[in-house]
Amino acid sequence: MSTDWKDLPVAPWLIDTMEQFGFTDMTPVQASVIPMFAGNKDVIVEAVTGSGKTIAFLVPLIQRMLNLLKEGPAVSGRVYSVVVSPTRELARQTYEVLQSILEMGCPEADASDKITLEKKKKGKAAPTMPKKIRGQLIMGGDLPSHMDLKNFLRDKPQIIVATPGRLLELLRAPQIKTSAFDSLVLDEADRLLDLGFGRDITSIINILPKQRRTGLFSATITDAIQNLVKIGLRNPVKIVVKVGGKKEQKTPLSLGLSYVVLEPREKLAYALNLLSIYPYRKAIVYLPTCAAVTYYQQMFSHLNEGREEPYEIYGLHGKLPSSTRIKILNKYQKTGAQAILMTTDIAARGLDIPEVDLVVQLDPPSDADTFQHRCGRAGRAGRQGQAIVLLHKGREEEYVDLMRVRKVKLRPYTGPGSELEGEKLDQEATELYTKLRKWVLEDRQRHDQALLSFVSFVRFYSKHVAQSIFRIQSLDLPGLAASYGLLRLPKMPELRTKDNERPENTWLGEVIDFDTYSYKNPAKEEARLKELEAHKEAMKNKVKIHKTKNDVQKANRAWSSTLQKKEEKSERHQKKQTRINEKIKRDFEEAKDLKQEESKEVVNDWKDMVKKSKKRKVDLPTFDDL
Repeated sequence: MSTDWKDLPVAPWLIDTMEQFGFTDMTPVQASVIPMFAGNKDVIVEAVTGSGKTIAFLVPLIQRMLNLLKEGPAVSGRVYSVVVSPTRELARQTYEVLQSILEMGCPEADASDKITLEKKKKGKAAPTMPKKIRGQLIMGGDLPSHMDLKNFLRDKPQIIVATPGRLLELLRAPQIKTSAFDSLVLDEADRLLDLGFGRDITSIINILPKQRRTGLFSATITDAIQNLVKIGLRNPVKIVVKVGGKKEQKTPLSLGLSYVVLEPREKLAYALNLLSIYPYRKAIVYLPTCAAVTYYQQMFSHLNEGREEPYEIYGLHGKLPSSTRIKILNKYQKTGAQAILMTTDIAARGLDIPEVDLVVQLDPPSDADTFQHRCGRAGRAGRQGQAIVLLHKGREEEYVDLMRVRKVKLRPYTGPGSELEGEKLDQEATELYTKLRKWVLEDRQRHDQALLSFVSFVRFYSKHVAQSIFRIQSLDLPGLAASYGLLRLPKMPELRTKDNERPENTWLGEVIDFDTYSYKNPAKEEARLKELEAHKEAMKNKVKIHKTKNDVQKANRAWSSTLQKKEEKSERHQKKQTRINEKIKRDFEEAKDLKQEESKEVVNDWKDMVKKSKKRKVDLPTFDDL
């Protein structure tokens, strides 16, 4: 298989354009796909990320449109070829690549010129038609659908790059004709289905004529894609491109895959050092949640202020408006300075960002496929790149074995920045927390964002697909919270112990009086103080209400309940009184018996004395002594 552009059956100016772009040779996927798709073959292409798939389908599309122009000019309202992308960002990027090719080298169409001359000779007005191949971007969030239709009818583009929903709207318009349709490309087909566009894709396929060429491009071929192949492609040629020889290889050879094992509290310090030392032009830092992107962008911007050569920092996530995401992405792509893009998995697939040398994943994603796509943002189209994932000590180290099963081999990172370890790293982590704590204390809003970011991470981590490896119970949450700059642990079910109790001390340092912890924003601070005052007043009223409630309950006790208690009390009193009376009676009887016995003894003594006095004379003193 030749990788020389000159061996392709395409227009010479296309070959020259590729060489001007710096593509001296074709990648394996380009060398395999372009001859097939430019001819009359449907193709199913499974290739690793960063292999040059975009050029592999754009070059054949352009060539096919050049062939159509030989038969006549583009007609208003007719759709000729379409590229369907799963996201707006990928659609815009594909369109920009298409435009760069067309603007650099596309000559005027000979067929258009000949028809124009013939019309002029016959005295007829020259038709308003493009002399070059044109493309149009159609996607939601950019222009209203009626404007897309208006522009399409006016400009008569031959190649449309679109997202599924907006394309379906266009195709259903009564002014649109598909009888001359030639080619359909489904880019990132697996993701199209993952994002729920299955019905839209089926509807698009049913609207378009069966006599067409179809190219399906994807990193993985799933059962759902096989079903799509059955209804959308005719006798397709399956092209599976592996760059690793006989052994299955899931990532480009030009991309280094590494891991670093750290304590949770050390992770941020290590990442900062790595981004300061590693010689990259552009880097991407992947974070698990939108809240984390917002907070880390602000945090890194603050820590970046003291650097001699500060880098530019951009934040991108799915909760931003589409127009904002596109602006941020364009700025990041076009900047000539050293730059970092902090993002979620919204930028994990499909985006071909030039000059990305380094990818850092602060946490592994929820599935292995996303891990590969993240790494694939670096080392694209033969460029050298490095992807590093940071793992926590303990169970997470088993992630290396999990990826080995998925044919992705990770090696311990030994490049620039790896020398930071042991006591030195621990000291860096401690100093960093001191800086973060001071920064967070300056504005309560920062603590709110840190808290939101931490909570969202814990929720993300607890729902990880690989639960046998990623267990929230085995994670050092206090250490992780410190790396976020938190002042204390939040109230969360995940923070409870095995006995369902929260830690006794939730403070991560000196205790802070949150009643006086203020916002820098005057409006937010005023609102906080009002809320605090209202809370204190509510607490006072709550105490009063509680006392009043008890009094009312006491006053409104049921009559039967009160009577019953009185009867029980009376009964207890009677029983007690009876016991007392019986005791008194018993004591009285005992005393009476004793008295009678004593009297009897005295009488007997008198009788004895009388008897003795009769028998003998007794003197008076003796008698008186008795």
